Amino acid sequence: MATLHQLNAETKLANCLKLLAAGDSLVLIESGVALVAKVNFLPQLPTGINVLVLKSDLQARGLLATCPSSIRVISDAEWVEVSLEADRVCSW
Repeated sequence: MATLHQLNAETKLANCLKLLAAGDSLVLIESGVALVAKVNFLPQLPTGINVLVLKSDLQARGLLATCPSSIRVISDAEWVEVSLEADRVCSW
């Protein structure tokens, strides 16, 4: 895995998009999970991005049922695993 981008707010997406590259992963956490409900979110991403979202944050915001099937819902333990597998971790 190349870079794992951790996005914790919708407002930071524009800056994150500038550095996302094919092979990277993007994990939505905290307030950033609201992006799963945005119709225009996934089309903005470069091709070849693995999109993940933290289950506990989705549940806390009542968004679990609205998460597209193309986004992998992960547990806290899985988040730690993907963080350790990444070459670099960038928090937004």
